[in-house]
Amino acid sequence: MKRRKCVLPGDEVAVVEEFIPGEGTYEIDGKIFSAYCGDLELDYEEKIAKVSARNPPVTLKVGDVVYAEVTDVRNSMAICEVIAVEGKERDISGDTSATIHISKVSSGYTQDVGKELRPSDIIRAKVIQVKPSLQLSTVGHHFGVILALCKKCRAPLKKRNRTLYCERCERTDVRKLADDYGEVKF
Repeated sequence: MKRRKCVLPGDEVAVVEEFIPGEGTYEIDGKIFSAYCGDLELDYEEKIAKVSARNPPVTLKVGDVVYAEVTDVRNSMAICEVIAVEGKERDISGDTSATIHISKVSSGYTQDVGKELRPSDIIRAKVIQVKPSLQLSTVGHHFGVILALCKKCRAPLKKRNRTLYCERCERTDVRKLADDYGEVKF
């Protein structure tokens, strides 16, 4: 049998003599408290007290599709700052600094990360590792640069065939592009 009720952070919800602290709870001196504003679930069969948050924080998980800004490019990796998780409106809680190893930029051979990704590019990537450090991958047609700026005049680059073109400077550039470059709104 399960019983539910609404609780606030810090509310005492049970004692350890009767229940085990579960997700969304913590224990101090034999008492179990709510960590979230949400629904308390006391499972009398399993003897677990847990709280389901009504508006849980966004934490990154392996498999999440994220949007990030490339902040630096090195010989063997790109350093990014994750901006948002696809399909989520809340800000991300926790570490948002990530890297993309040269082997995770493209499905083909990548000789130089700097030719595929550049600082200030906005990319769509997949989370492939969360701990001990956040790792991303842009392997796949749907992943890669979704917005890039001209390195000379900083105007947004337009997609022209398989390259990028600056209408102001008339310069062309190459990146690891997502299949929907220039069409993404987030």
